[in-house]
Amino acid sequence: MAAVGTGAWTFVKADHRLEVTRQDTDEGAVLMITESTGGSRSYKFQSRTALIRCQADMEKFLLRTGWTFLGFSPDRRTGRERRRFPRLLERRRWWTDGLLPPRRSRRKNDQS
Repeated sequence: MAAVGTGAWTFVKADHRLEVTRQDTDEGAVLMITESTGGSRSYKFQSRTALIRCQADMEKFLLRTGWTFLGFSPDRRTGRERRRFPRLLERRRWWTDGLLPPRRSRRKNDQS
């Protein structure tokens, strides 16, 4: 079995907080749910695929029922924060936005 990625997904709703983590054990992969109230639950899975499917379904349920995704830790980005740094040169060609590329003829007997 491939190693399950480490990290924590945090969700909040009002004053409540949930942390979702993955762990590898000798028996398989484990999905851990830790509540801010101190309670925790764990779910064992035979395969990584089953764990990821369950986690995705759980996250969809949380979001549909009013929970908000707060963040993932650890933050794996490196370098400076690009989204807050202005671009020195605009990379987009604004004058071509929305234009379709010219059509090319596909006739077999077309000699150019």
